Amino acid sequence: MQIFDSKKMNMPLNKTVRISVHFLFWLCAWFFFFFYYKRYSEVNAYTLAASIINLAAAIATVYTINYYLIPKILLKNEWKKFIAYAFVAIVLFFYIELLLTLFLVVKLLDDEQRLFPEMIDVVMLFFNMFFVVFIAIAIKFYKRWSEKDYLEQKVQKEKVEVELQMLKTQINPHFLFNTLNSIYVLAMKKSDQTADTVMKLSDMLDYILYKIDAPMIPVSAEIQIIENFIALEKIRFTNRVNLIFSSEFKSKDIQIPPMLIIPFIENAFKHGVAKSMGKSWIKVSIQETGQMMNIAVSNSKGQNQLKSETGGIGLENVKKRLEILYHDSYKLDIAEKINSYEVLLSIPINQQTQND
Repeated sequence: MQIFDSKKMNMPLNKTVRISVHFLFWLCAWFFFFFYYKRYSEVNAYTLAASIINLAAAIATVYTINYYLIPKILLKNEWKKFIAYAFVAIVLFFYIELLLTLFLVVKLLDDEQRLFPEMIDVVMLFFNMFFVVFIAIAIKFYKRWSEKDYLEQKVQKEKVEVELQMLKTQINPHFLFNTLNSIYVLAMKKSDQTADTVMKLSDMLDYILYKIDAPMIPVSAEIQIIENFIALEKIRFTNRVNLIFSSEFKSKDIQIPPMLIIPFIENAFKHGVAKSMGKSWIKVSIQETGQMMNIAVSNSKGQNQLKSETGGIGLENVKKRLEILYHDSYKLDIAEKINSYEVLLSIPINQQTQND
């Protein structure tokens, strides 16, 4: 409904522009016909009449084809019918033009005016009219093709945005599920850190509810949430994990899609620390290198692991988002080694200036 309303609001302006463009086109067409006759005769009423006859025939032909035959026949893929009707329309209006021109010739002879041969040159009359008609129809086809291409791109963009939003909504419950598990463990232990943990969760909820809808956010905001998440997980797993986290950026204006890095770290805890019965380690590095941001996440792989009952929903969603957002401009390598898992992600850096 909003699309139709916006078109209705812009209709007066669009209609004025459209009429102006048509007027300018036909004014140029009239000059073309007028100067054709002016080359062989002085400017008089008959010169003007001859050029107006040519113009009227061209206008009738163009509007018949562009606004009746094309939408009513051609757009229904009836090519043979369109060609036949277009041929009939061109011949009919040219025949009317020829009759009016002959009438004008007779009038010239009756008034004993000098007759210029171009007025009865049938080939040139047809060529002049067909030349203008061809240009007008070509413009119409180009306009329709441009509008179709624009609408296809718009539909594709809206489709991608909807798909991205669906992936984000799938990430949110998965992310919250693991975070709430951490708080549950603390509550069961009646830990003094429960209040601080709830505050960190509050920050994460604020991030998810109000910032995740933005297409891009400052990398500092993502890192803050990563640090909160790591703090929660370290409390949950106490001394079972040795974690090293480092980040290095030359610019403070770097923008990244929200919730892009956390799922990899979450996956390291879930499939590394949570499954291991002994001491584990995780290394996270986020660095700016030239025009790329490099994210490296690695974690130990224990010998005796508990079997996981849940799938990697968050990781799969991130892969889909990367494909939609970056296409072929990103690089993601996930490797399983004998004693560890490694994830290496490189994405183009998006910077936002202060004027944006």
